[in-house]
Amino acid sequence: MAAASLLTQFSDELTALVDSANGFVGRIQTEKSRPVSGILWTSDTVVTSEQILADAPEYEVRIAGQASRATLAGRDPGTNVAVLKLQTAITSSLPQAAEAKPGALAIVVGTGGDGLSAHLDVIRSVGGAWESMAGSTIDRRIRLAGRIGGDEGGPVLSAAGGLFGMSTSGARRISLVIPATTIARSVTTLLEKGGVERGWLGVALRPVALPESLRPAREQRSGMMVMEVSDGSPAAKAGVVAGDIILSAGNLPAMRYGAIARQLGANSIGKTLALAVARAGTVVNVDVTVEVRPA
Repeated sequence: MAAASLLTQFSDELTALVDSANGFVGRIQTEKSRPVSGILWTSDTVVTSEQILADAPEYEVRIAGQASRATLAGRDPGTNVAVLKLQTAITSSLPQAAEAKPGALAIVVGTGGDGLSAHLDVIRSVGGAWESMAGSTIDRRIRLAGRIGGDEGGPVLSAAGGLFGMSTSGARRISLVIPATTIARSVTTLLEKGGVERGWLGVALRPVALPESLRPAREQRSGMMVMEVSDGSPAAKAGVVAGDIILSAGNLPAMRYGAIARQLGANSIGKTLALAVARAGTVVNVDVTVEVRPA
């Protein structure tokens, strides 16, 4: 009986916790797209996963039986945060941010066809700040043990009801949590500017195998070939040409596009990025002044 009582109590508390999220978990939909989950961040803003949000002139947002039309305030692929501005304010109270620790229970909440959806998960690991493929800093690398499905874009709660952040699916379908602190920073920028400035070189790249004579180090077997250079781009101004093979960028091996993209965040604009380039069988050094990526 004692064990049954404990299980019942645990179940009831989980149910109450999910119930409490009803006031800030949003269902976002357009006429042509499937619904996705979101979080009522303030009374007139909703955040969701940028990578799953369809482009549309207008959205319908439903939260706790209330509905409002919404428009896109801005989206940031770097932090995977998109912000919608509600036409009609919805009053609610977002939980305080919670600190994620490995092994902690996590409740992933979203919206399904019949209302709230939820599943119980565990914080698998917590790392330090990291750079996304698009060059943005995510405050903590919080990884979940389970898989994110239709709940993506919704809140991830602690057992005490605090907010770890927003659920999202990363590379190789790794389940991640974008921390609440990162979301808050992105929301502020997106509401002010509508987007986040990124650095730009103006090249199209493709990985290629390197002959031994051009390998900067034995373990580096590939580089990034320049397939195209945009007219008037920073790369064009620095003399980069199609056919060049970028061996390193900022003294880091350029074996994958991400090694370069991570160095093109907002802080890179106006700074010089040193490239080691293989050209006609020899290695030359090229300094490129990073510019703002065109809209």
